[in-house]
Formats: sequence, C-alpha cells, structure tokens
Amino acid sequence: MNDTAAARATTPLTPAEALERTRALAPRLAARAQRCEDLRRCPDETIAELHASGLMRLMQPRRFGGSELGAVAAVDVTLEMAKTCPSTAWVWMNLASHSWNIAQFALRAQEDVWGDDPGAVAVTSLAFPCGAARPVEGGYVVSGRWPFGSGVDASQWMLAGAMTERAGAPPERRFFLVPRAHFRSLDNWRAYGLAGTGSHDVEVREAFVPAHRSLAAEALAAGTDAPGAKVHASPVYRLPAYATFGFFLAAVPLGAARGAVEQFVAATRGRAGTYTGARRAELAPLQIRIAEASACVDFAETQLRADLAELVGQVEAGVAPPMEDKVRWKRNVAFEVQLAVRAVDTLMTASGAGGLHTAAPLQRLFRDVRAAAAHIALTWDVQAAAYGQHALGVPLQAGLLL
Repeated sequence: MNDTAAARATTPLTPAEALERTRALAPRLAARAQRCEDLRRCPDETIAELHASGLMRLMQPRRFGGSELGAVAAVDVTLEMAKTCPSTAWVWMNLASHSWNIAQFALRAQEDVWGDDPGAVAVTSLAFPCGAARPVEGGYVVSGRWPFGSGVDASQWMLAGAMTERAGAPPERRFFLVPRAHFRSLDNWRAYGLAGTGSHDVEVREAFVPAHRSLAAEALAAGTDAPGAKVHASPVYRLPAYATFGFFLAAVPLGAARGAVEQFVAATRGRAGTYTGARRAELAPLQIRIAEASACVDFAETQLRADLAELVGQVEAGVAPPMEDKVRWKRNVAFEVQLAVRAVDTLMTASGAGGLHTAAPLQRLFRDVRAAAAHIALTWDVQAAAYGQHALGVPLQAGLLL
C-alpha cells in the first residue's frame, strides 16, 4: 500500500458517525466556498479531508475497507453537506456513490480499482452517445469525450458510458472502467452555479479495457443482475442504479435550500432596514416568505425520504421495483427540486440589495439550486413527461435512464 492509499485507510463509519463528521467539516467547507468557486473545483485540502474522514468510502464495500452504508445514509450526508457548500456536496455525492456502482461490477474489476489504492474514487459519465466502443480480443477499445465529469480532477478512475458495437445488432449501452492514465480532464467547466464542481469534459482516446471491466447498462438499471450483487451480501449493491441516483442528486439542491432558509433566518433576526431603520424581523412579508420557503423544503424532504424508504424496502424484500414506481419516484424527485427552487427564489427576492453581494452565502445557494435543477434527472419537463407517457400507455422517450 502506497502513502496515498495509507492516508485513505479508515475505520468503517456508522450512519451517525458519518453525519457527525460531516457536521465537523461544515465550518471549513463554508470558509472555502468562495475559493472552491474561484478554483472551479474542490480545493485539494477539502478532498484530502473527505478522504481522511472516511466519508469518501461511505458506500464502498467492507470487503475493501469501506463503510458499506446505504442510500439513506448517503442522502443524509448530502443534505447536511449541501447546506454550506453545494459544490463540495455535489462532488462528494458523485464520487462516493460511484464506489457503489463500481461494487456492482465483477469482483476482478473491483480488485483492479481498489487493490493498490483502497480509497480510489471514480468520475462517471452516463452520456452514452458521447462514447464509442468496439470489441477486440480480450475486451474493448473505448474512445470519446464526455461532458459534466464532476470531480474528475480528484479521480483515479473513470466509469465511462459508451455505445458499443455488436455484430448484426444495434449498438449496446455499456459501462467501462478506465484508469487515470487513459483519460484527461479538459478544464472547461465555467458555470454560474455549482461553479466549484470541476465538471469538466473528460476525454479518452483508444483505451483498451479488458472485458471484466465492462458491464451492460441494463445490469446496473436492474441492480439484481449486476455481478457485484452476487459478491456482496448487502442489499445496497442490488439497488437499481438509475432509479436510486436521482435521490442522491436531488439531495444537493434540497440541502442547499435548507441552508438558505437557515442563513436567511439568522441574517434577518438582527437586521434593520437600510432606509426605514425598522427591524426586518417584524415585517409580515418576510415572515410569510420564511414560512413559504421552509414549508417547500420540509414537504420536499419528507417526500424524498418516503420514496427512498419505499425503494430500499422493495429491494430488501427481494422485489424488483416496477416501472410505474420508477417513473413516479423520478417525477417526485424533479418536483421536489422545483420546490427547492421556489424556496430560494422566495428568499432571494426578499433579501434586498444586500443579498446580491458576491460574499453573501444566500446568492451562492440560490445559484447552486438553480444549476442543480438543470440536471436532466432533476428537470421537471423531462421527468413529468416520462411519467405522463407511462400513465397514458405511450412509449417512453428513447434514451431515458430508467
């Protein structure tokens, strides 16, 4: 084990310990939030602290030294972390959950990733049409340029989706585990929100990937068909990837909206109006906006947790979630994010000119929630249309990850 791997070796966490460590990191993440935006990626010390805390290995199997915690713990940590720095929460959520996906691959592939560095993490792109793969003896040759590689600069591996040639049949969607030596970050992420996520394009050129490091997209979609589901006893590795991942994504804007409510309330309690001198806390319109924003966040988080509990319960009971549940959960996730948007819009309008200052936490949270809502898995029009199509018996739009 090299020095880097040794630094990442930690004792498995309980859900309570994971939350405790997240809260302990919060003041430092808040202090670095502006630098995170300026760098357009998470600062190196933030990544180091996430590794040292054990949080990076939250969903990694215990077989490789991880905590092997499930989706509920991951959502809890994401909600808490996003209150102070949504960019960091977005990166952590992606990298930590990708270890769950790696654990769904064949054991030999997992050993490739974690054998020398048990704390290795992977960037992922689900944009299958952006990659191409062709079968060769012993595996595949993969090339492509994928957008939105959140956390790529902190990653040792890439989980790349590509359209794969098949003789006499349409291309197949497959995932490929590609080591750092064969991909590069193109450093082109410049965004008004989630600016510190380092979501650069990632390029791979003619990389050979052995067959054991490839997995059909449908195997991850089903969860129970993934090779790793037969290796690890925990039901977390039987979760359907696409149905589950929306919960992780949505936890970032919901956590950020919760942080915005807390920040707005704290700032308003002791603030006087610039022109009237009256205590802002005594203004009924501000009281009503706080009530509206907090209600949006409470209702959204309550439904998110209820749906996630339903999904986890089905998988633990050995039930394959039916399509009607998958499209309903994805509809709800997108609507919950719309409530987060409504919450921050409500508060931002009430924040006055002082809320516009670039040093004000509220405006960053506002931008980050808006940016998260643009992700296709969280876009209301896309997920609402899919639900409506299924309800009406209309074929679902091709290419949706369900």
